Amino acid sequence: MSGTVAELSSEFASRLREAIDLCRELGYSPSRFEQMLNSSPSAVSLAKKLAVSSELQDGLKRIAKLGRLELAMESIMLEEQFKPLFSEQILQAARWRLDTVRSGLE
Repeated sequence: MSGTVAELSSEFASRLREAIDLCRELGYSPSRFEQMLNSSPSAVSLAKKLAVSSELQDGLKRIAKLGRLELAMESIMLEEQFKPLFSEQILQAARWRLDTVRSGLE
């Protein structure tokens, strides 16, 4: 694990960008999310904001339909190395969003 929060935050942003690239390879271009990521002060602050949003973003639904929820921001937030960046409340919101989108596919 990285030594500082800043390093971990940078790794989180890089991981999100890798997921964007992988989505493109699958035929889905998450351009709206990428725009938000580029204009946000930090990837962590954007993730916190989106995780507690009452609306399930279209991008999350698209990724779920592709069967690749591991590429979702919420899944990346829940990766062991990135959990320290978020409060338990934020992580619970991310879990809820993933569970909700999964149940919508059934």
